Amino acid sequence: MDYPATLFLIAVCVVVYILQNRQNNYSYGEDMISKYGLIPLQVRRGQYYRVLTAAFLHASVQHLLMNMIALYNLGSFLEPRMGSLRFLLLLFVAILGSGALITLHEKKDSYTVGLSGGIFGLLGAYIVLLYARGYFAYDSVRYSILRTLVINLIISLMPHVSLLGHTGGLLSGLLMGMLYFLI
Repeated sequence: MDYPATLFLIAVCVVVYILQNRQNNYSYGEDMISKYGLIPLQVRRGQYYRVLTAAFLHASVQHLLMNMIALYNLGSFLEPRMGSLRFLLLLFVAILGSGALITLHEKKDSYTVGLSGGIFGLLGAYIVLLYARGYFAYDSVRYSILRTLVINLIISLMPHVSLLGHTGGLLSGLLMGMLYFLI
């Protein structure tokens, strides 16, 4: 198996989601989100751990499923080409970039949860890797990337989805991808 970190992260997110929702009335899940979700005001007050812990919480089973499918698809491609440690560093930096942009620019005191900022970072690195390996010479690859970005932009503009988080993750992933694949 060439992507153990990817599978481990999926397992962690699933276990956290189960713990989050272990009571029938989901009050424990809300409690975990209020304690560990990314709430910009709380992060600005020094609770920096929330930037990382929020990435492993998910708002619904659909949210978890979509993120885990994306993590599996990108992780199973990138991790064997980068190695597990560099892959984890990429994801960690993307999570931090996502959380930083949310914390700096979000004015509402709402919470953000989920791994999608990190996943957008993986997408950014994936795009750089394709470029570095010369795949952008093919129209089909360029159009596929463009379609993926447009679809994800539309998703990012939907209610209860963090455009700032996705943007911060994508930009962080693009930068890390340049460090890994172009320098």
